[in-house]
Amino acid sequence: MFGDDLLVAPVLTAGAMAWPVYLPAGEWVDVRTGLPVDGGAVVSVDVSDRSSFPVFARASAWGELATVFAGPVR
Repeated sequence: MFGDDLLVAPVLTAGAMAWPVYLPAGEWVDVRTGLPVDGGAVVSVDVSDRSSFPVFARASAWGELATVFAGPVR
């Protein structure tokens, strides 16, 4: 956890295609896709794209954090 609103899940196995991530209770957003995810459970995250790793934001903070993860302004 980074503070109360960000959860970063490092992938610790080389070649992994999926990675289990426990999300605390509540509503979360996968910052890579912007899709909502229910917490309070382990979710399987696709990690086949080696250019990023699993990061989730609390849904209540997503409005403020979305621009941080949107990429550079062009």
